[in-house]
Amino acid sequence: MIVDYESDVTTCLQLIAESKTLLVPIYSNPIHHTSVQDVCAIYVFCESNGEWLIPIHHTEQIRGFSEYLTQFLSLDNIFIHDKKRWLQTGGNDAVWDVKTLWWYTYNEAYDESHYPSASHEFYWRRMRSLSQVNAVIPMQQHLAMCQKIRHYAWPMCMNAKLTDSYLQFNELYPKTFAAIESNGLAVNNQFKFPEQIQNNRVYSQYNYHTTTGRPSNAFGGFNYAAMNKEDGTRAAFCSRHKQGALVEMDFDSYHVRLIAKLINYDLPETSIHDYLGQFYFGVDQLTDEQRNESKSITFRLLYGGIDKEFLSIPFFRQVNDFVFNLWKKWKQSGCIKTPIINRSICKDQVTNMTSFKLFNYYLQATETEVSVKKLALLQDYLQDFETCIILYTYDSVMLDVPLSEAKSILPEIKNLLEQGKFPVKCKVGDIYDKMKTITL
Repeated sequence: MIVDYESDVTTCLQLIAESKTLLVPIYSNPIHHTSVQDVCAIYVFCESNGEWLIPIHHTEQIRGFSEYLTQFLSLDNIFIHDKKRWLQTGGNDAVWDVKTLWWYTYNEAYDESHYPSASHEFYWRRMRSLSQVNAVIPMQQHLAMCQKIRHYAWPMCMNAKLTDSYLQFNELYPKTFAAIESNGLAVNNQFKFPEQIQNNRVYSQYNYHTTTGRPSNAFGGFNYAAMNKEDGTRAAFCSRHKQGALVEMDFDSYHVRLIAKLINYDLPETSIHDYLGQFYFGVDQLTDEQRNESKSITFRLLYGGIDKEFLSIPFFRQVNDFVFNLWKKWKQSGCIKTPIINRSICKDQVTNMTSFKLFNYYLQATETEVSVKKLALLQDYLQDFETCIILYTYDSVMLDVPLSEAKSILPEIKNLLEQGKFPVKCKVGDIYDKMKTITL
């Protein structure tokens, strides 16, 4: 039912406490980031066959039920349609994410493009500038859309196996990336998509339901994961503080060090390319040209396959053995497990697999799981500071730091990120395209 009376809301909340429940929030605008919009309505479906669409802010409502929003946000042990967005609304963390569960269950990303009706598409196209566009779309249309979601999602929820791996992922990833997104990135007048600017900030959106778990990051037509260093794109990003700076912590030779962890090989904390270059060129001291060439050789071997002539180098011999055993496991079982969260990557997710392609997939998964744990640790540390994480890009973390905090916390941030012997380099700048290396 579409709820008009307070007694129905009370009944709904009572039944939620007694049965399995799917909750689908409807936000005010599909174009704006969740961090800067309201909840328009809430759809609830209970295992006991109770179904409600509760208006929070909608033009059709006889009365709104915004005073009950806090109670819905505090619900736990329910299935939520998009946990990351729910957390950005202020929702409870102790809920189960439908999108992640779908990804775990079917080994594919959750596709919600077929849920909106032609009516939704019409309003979204013709009333793009209306900040509360979903508040004028007929409630009956919202109900029909949510019923579609329930039709597809509920059977999966009913039969869900909430494995330890799923529960780990569900606890770690939505919370971590919801927080980074909600922090936003401060921009100046050089940002190319002004319609995305809200209170001098723009907002990214991480999608981690990829084959390897490595997130893409794009929102509103802008790709935050692939900002060009040369075309001036980065000049749009600045600090939100009157006296502040952007600080980028960049992991040094991240993949090589991750591989060393995987194969239990003890690499020096100094330059890896100098270390491996000594094997390549048979010298104790490399020239700048040899150092650059050493870097190219290392990446070619790790990503493309190890030539026989390099198997005499202990590091590459152990890497080759690891790749062989990983490939053997893949051919035997059709799946491999990621090293930390133990998530499956299976044959039906990929095509044209080779041994080193599989190794690269495994490495990307490892990189992301290690990094997200570090991000979560860093967020816990920053809770009582104005400094915040604003961007994560594979092997780097960018923070927005008020100068009053910089001296005291930057060394600690560096220490936290370097745990496990992953050294980082630090860059600082007023804007993103003018960062200078500093020593902490």
